[in-house]
Amino acid sequence: MEYKVNDLIIGKVNQIRPYALFLTFEDGTNGLLHISELSDGYIRDIEKFGSVGDEIKVKVLAIDPNNGFLRVSYKAVPESERYSTHNNSVRTVPQFDEADFTALSEKLPTWINETLQKAKEDKND
Repeated sequence: MEYKVNDLIIGKVNQIRPYALFLTFEDGTNGLLHISELSDGYIRDIEKFGSVGDEIKVKVLAIDPNNGFLRVSYKAVPESERYSTHNNSVRTVPQFDEADFTALSEKLPTWINETLQKAKEDKND
C-alpha cells in the first residue's frame, strides 16, 4: 500500500519510548507518533495513550523518501474521526490527568492584594 501525506490510517503500537509510540501499519510500514503529536496539552505518561498492541488512527505528516518511514499525528486527526484502543477498550478522545486549580483560584485575589499592599508600603518607606 502506498501512503500519502494527509492520509488517515490505523497503526498498531509495537514499541513505546518516553518520547514516542512506534507504530506498524497493515502493509508492514513503520512510523513514529511523537509525544508532541498526541496532544496540545502536557503528557506526563505516554503509556496512557497506548500500549503495545493498541490501534490508533493517525494522520500522515511526512514520509521518508529513502525508507518509507512515516511521521504521523494523532492530534491532527479530526476529533470526529479519532479512534484508539487502549487496554482492550475503544476510546475516541484521549484521557488526561486533569489538574485542579480551585485552591489557586481561591488564593490568587489574596496574593494580589498582599503584593499590592507590600508595594504600597515599600513606596512609602
